[in-house]
This record gives sequence, structure tokens and C-alpha cells, in this order.
Amino acid sequence: MFNCVIIANLENRRVGFMQQALAHFDLPSATVVSYADLIAGRETLEKFNAPNTIIRFESPEKNFEVEKAIISAGAEVPDTGNQQRISAKAAADLVFDKGRILYPRQWYLGWRYLLHQWEKQVLSPVMNHPYDISVMFDKPLCCDRFFHHNIPIPRSLGVIHNYEHLREEMQIQGLERVFIKLSHGSSASGVIAYRANSQRQSAITTVERVRQNGQTQLYNSRKIHHYTNHEEITDIINILTTEGVQVEEWLPKAQIQGHPFDVRVVVINTEAQHIVVRLGKSPMTNLHLGNERGDTAEFLAKVGHENWEKMKKTCEAAAALFPNSLYCGIDLLIFPDFHRHAILEINTFGDLLPGIFWNGFDTYTSEVQAVLERQTNA
Repeated sequence: MFNCVIIANLENRRVGFMQQALAHFDLPSATVVSYADLIAGRETLEKFNAPNTIIRFESPEKNFEVEKAIISAGAEVPDTGNQQRISAKAAADLVFDKGRILYPRQWYLGWRYLLHQWEKQVLSPVMNHPYDISVMFDKPLCCDRFFHHNIPIPRSLGVIHNYEHLREEMQIQGLERVFIKLSHGSSASGVIAYRANSQRQSAITTVERVRQNGQTQLYNSRKIHHYTNHEEITDIINILTTEGVQVEEWLPKAQIQGHPFDVRVVVINTEAQHIVVRLGKSPMTNLHLGNERGDTAEFLAKVGHENWEKMKKTCEAAAALFPNSLYCGIDLLIFPDFHRHAILEINTFGDLLPGIFWNGFDTYTSEVQAVLERQTNA
């Protein structure tokens, strides 16, 4: 028996899935603390210090007031970059502009600062540790961690300062195709599949570039945009690199049903469990972009049991580098030979896979079961 405390935006559907999972085991409904109240200091985590209490942080997504509060929290955090900065008051006064990419580096600075403050308040066990969450939101940091622990990942180009620097590094490293990702982006925000040679270049991206009053504004879009104009591409890349990016080799993907794909693997309590095959209509395979789920049985048949066991072990090894977190979602690339593989990303909130079951449980129910098993073993 345990009591769960969920830190979340109250309207987030993830809360409902967790409540259902608790009910499955006849456990009490979770106490829900809103990010808005926690950030504003109206709530504190120190009071949740009762026996058999466990705290779960959910994604702070899809709530503009919370987004503004996180940006505000990053206003005074020291940093060494040249990214855009905004005062706490100006952040609080921001007006909602759907899809607009707003101060991603400052958002991360605020998010990391808040997570570290909450880490000091936490007196109970957690499902996902605040420090681990902050690291998983930092793509270059994760890349370094994986590299130094021999986890197979795409080759990184290192720190890239601007468009010209990117072209230089691509030439030095002999690459014509790279992925550019915001260092602290999620859900394909600010992602570009970029290719260039001496004759031509193209950028396939979720980013929509809008010029207004002589200024460029970037928006996240579910419509994939394809840029070939030099000025547009240079402008977008220069803005993103100022905010910080992870640039890595664009690896070839295996195909199923005529579509390139990757696999989201959820690791729970050290074990790779739920999987979703994500068929790409573009280089980005995120399902919210209109991509479809592939046939898991077909994928497993093509990979073969022995190779799949190796792939699962890689995912489990990546998750093991975050031992204080019960679960994570991992994006796994399979090469066209269906043998080699690489980890593309690790996602602290990557367990939202409605309708996907493993041993009869969805991800949330499996996570609750894991907590109960840990209690029993303890």
C-alpha cells in the first residue's frame, strides 16, 4: 500500500491515466499538486513526508501560464550563452501565441532551477528524480553520458555556434546529412533534418518561419515544412543555434510498409517493456505529427529474437544511467540491415502510450506494479 502525490498541470490527461492505474490495485487516489501552485510557493513538497508516500512528476506541458512561470524562473539564472533573455516581469506579461517557440534556453534554465529547488524539498521517494529529469531535458548532456558509457548513438558534431560553423563542421567530418535539435526541446520542437553539399541544401522541419515587422518568429507546426532557400535556412539555423542545439549525424533507418521508422521503448524498473513502432511520413516520426503506429509483430519478426534482445539490453543500459528514476522512454533507431541500432533520445516523460500493453498492463499500471514490487522486495 502506498499513497501517491502527482505534480502536474491539473488538466493533463496523464493524471487520469495514473489515477486509473492506482484504482486497478485498489490504491487510494493520488493527491494532485499543480505546477502553478508549486512554482508560486502556494504548495511545498516538504509536507509530503508520510510513510509509504511516493511523489511523481508529470510533464508541465500544454499550459501557457506554467510555461510563462518557468521562463520567469529562469530570468536571473546565470548562463554563458548569447540566447535571448527576458525579465521575469516581461515573461509574466507574455501573450499566448499558439506554437510560438519562446526562449527555450531560458525556459530550461528556469525548469532546471525549479527542479533543483524541489529536489531539496522532497523527503519521500520519487518515481522520477528531479535531477534525472533535468539531465534528460539536456540533449548534449545525455549524449555525453551515453558516449562515455559506450551506448551506441549517432555521431555528435559538438557545440555548433551558427550556420557557417555548422557547414564547416559538416565538411570537416564528411557529413552531408545531420539532425539539428534544440538542446532542451521536446515533441520535435525545433528539429531540422538538414542536408547540404556544394550544390544544394534543404531543411525538413517542424519549424515555421514567420517574418513580422522586420523580425523572424519561429513556430512549432504539425505541418512539416521544407525549406530550400538559403536566406530562410540560414536565419532559422542561426536562431536555433543561439538557443543551443544538439547536432548529430542523420543515420539511415530501416523501413516497414514502405516507411522509415524508429521505436519508442519504455523501460520500467530496469526492464524494457512497452514498445511502439513509429512509421515516418517525413524524417520526424513523432506520432503527434500525423505519423502512424506500425505493426509490432512485423517489426519483431524482421528484427528476430536474438537481435531484439540485444536492442532491449541497450535500452536498459541507457536507462540504468538514471538509477534514481523508475521509468523512461527511449527512441531506438534500427539500421536498414535490421541488426545494428542506436539510441536517438531518452525521454523522462516518454511513457504516454495509450492503448499499448505489456503483460496486460498499460505503462502507468506497470509503473504502479513496479512500485508495489519494490516495496515487497524491500
